[in-house]
Amino acid sequence: MFKSPHLRPIALAAAMLAASVPVSVIASRTASGTSTIYVSVPDVIILDYFSNINLGLVGQTESHGHDFCNQVAIDGREQTIDGSWELGTASPADANLAALRGSDITLTLRNVWAVRGFSSSGKATVSIAGDSFLRNESSSSSIGVSKLQLKLDGAQASSGGRSVSADLKGIQKLNATTGDVLMGLDFSNTTVSGDYTGTITITAVTF
Repeated sequence: MFKSPHLRPIALAAAMLAASVPVSVIASRTASGTSTIYVSVPDVIILDYFSNINLGLVGQTESHGHDFCNQVAIDGREQTIDGSWELGTASPADANLAALRGSDITLTLRNVWAVRGFSSSGKATVSIAGDSFLRNESSSSSIGVSKLQLKLDGAQASSGGRSVSADLKGIQKLNATTGDVLMGLDFSNTTVSGDYTGTITITAVTF
C-alpha cells in the first residue's frame, strides 16, 4: 500500500473520479408504424310497427221526421194505402255521420310505424300493401278499403302514397323516423254490425 502520506489523498481522489464515470453509454432507440383501420358497416334496417290495430266506430241512433203522408177517398174495400209522400229509397234523410252516408271516410293513423338504420344513401323506402276489404267472419258483409297509403308524420295528407322515402338517422331509437297510415273506408257494402278484419303489410328497404 501507499507508504507516503502525501500520495494517499491523491490516490483516493483518483479512485472516486473513476467511480463517477460510466463504463458505457446506453443510447435510446425508437421505432413506429402506422396502421390503417377499415370498418365495413353493412346496411341495417329496423322497423317498428303494431301487430294489431283496433278501431272502434261510435254507436249511432238517429230519427228523421218527414212532413206528412196524405191519402184521400179511402173506402172499406182498400186494404193497401199508397199515400202521397210515401217513403222510398230516394226520400230518406242523409245520416248525420259521413261514414253512414255511403261516402268514403279517410282515417289518419298517427305514428303507427317507425324506421331507423344505416344505408349508403342514408335513406330507406317504406311501402304498404294490404287487403281490399275488411271482412266479417259470419256474413258476406264487408268494409271496402278505398285508400291505403303512407306518409311521414307531420307531412301533408296530399304527400301520401303507396311508398315514401324516409331518412335514416342511425340506429338509436330516439332518432327513428316515424310515419302514418292513411286508410279510406267504404261502408256501402256493410250490412251487419260486428268485427271486421284484414291485414296490411309495411316493408322498409334500404337504398
